[in-house]
Amino acid sequence: MRLTQIASLINAKIENLKEDFEVKSLKSIEKAGKEDLTFIKDPKKLSKTSAGAILTPYYIESLDIPQLIVDKPDISFYKLIEIFYPEEKKTGYISPKAVVGKNTYIDQTAYIDDFVVIKDNVKIGKNTVIYPFSYIGENTEIGDNCILYPSVVIYKDTKIGNNVIIHSGAVIAADGFGYYQDGKERKKIKHVGKVIIEDDVEIGANTTIDRALVDETIIKKGTKIDNLVMVAHNCQIGENSILVSQVGIAGSCKIGNNVILAGQVGVADHITITDNVIITAKSGVGSDITESGIYGSGLNAIEWKKWKRIMQYIYKLPEIVKNIKSE
Repeated sequence: MRLTQIASLINAKIENLKEDFEVKSLKSIEKAGKEDLTFIKDPKKLSKTSAGAILTPYYIESLDIPQLIVDKPDISFYKLIEIFYPEEKKTGYISPKAVVGKNTYIDQTAYIDDFVVIKDNVKIGKNTVIYPFSYIGENTEIGDNCILYPSVVIYKDTKIGNNVIIHSGAVIAADGFGYYQDGKERKKIKHVGKVIIEDDVEIGANTTIDRALVDETIIKKGTKIDNLVMVAHNCQIGENSILVSQVGIAGSCKIGNNVILAGQVGVADHITITDNVIITAKSGVGSDITESGIYGSGLNAIEWKKWKRIMQYIYKLPEIVKNIKSE
C-alpha cells in the first residue's frame, strides 16, 4: 500500500514527502527499514530510526523522512496492523473429520475444522470459527463471530456470547475445586452450575474458568483475560476488566467493572472488589476493597545480601518491640 493511501485511511497530515512509495510492512522503530512504516508516541524519546516513514503526534524537525502526523500514532498503527495483516476468512464449512452430535444447530456460515467434537443440543452462531481438536459439551451455546483456537475445551451447559475469542488450551466450565469432610474422607462436591461468557470477551491460552456449584460463574462483556489465569467457581468478573497472566481468583468472588489485576495477583475466596480498582503485581487480596483506587503489596526485587539483612531484622522485630515497651 502506498504511503499516501495510508495517510488517507487514517486522516494523517504528511510532512517531508519527497516521493510516494510502497510501504511493504509495519515494524518497530528499532527494526524498521526503508520500506517500512513505524510509529512513536513520544518523539522526545526518539534516538534514531532507519524507517521509510513514521507516524508521530507532531513534526520532528531532526528527522528527514516522511512523517504522518496524527493525534494518537499508536492507535493508528494498531488499526493499520489489521489492514496489513488480515485474518484468513473462514466460513461455511463443517469438516467430515468433525464429530457432530444430535439436535445440534450450526449456522451455515460457521467454520468447524478437523477433529472438532460437538456434543448433543449445541448451538453455534454466525461466522464462528472452531479450530481442530476442540471439544464442545452438551447444551452449550456459542454466539456469532467467535473464535475458538485449537484444543479449547468447553464443558457442558456453557453459554458464550458474540465476538468472543478463546485461545488454545483454555478450559471452560470444569468442576469447581470443592470437597467436604465425611469422617476421615474428603469427598467431592458435585458442581452442577454453569459458566456464562458475555460479548466481546477474550480468554488467553491455558486459562481455566470453573463452573459454579449451583448458580453461574460469569465473565461480563468486554473483559480481557490473559494466559494462565484461574477463575474459580461462582465468581463474577465485571465489565471491561483485565486479568493479567497468573492471576488466581478463589471461589465466590465478585470483581467490579474496569478492574485491573496485574500479574500473579491472588484473591482469596468470597472477596468483593469494587469498580475502577487496580491491584499491582504479586499482591494478595484478603479482604473486600470498597473504594476505587490503586492497591498493592508486592515487593520489588532488591539485591540478595541486602534482603537477607532485612530478613534478620524482621525476625528480631518481636524482641525489638518488647524492649521498646519495657523502656
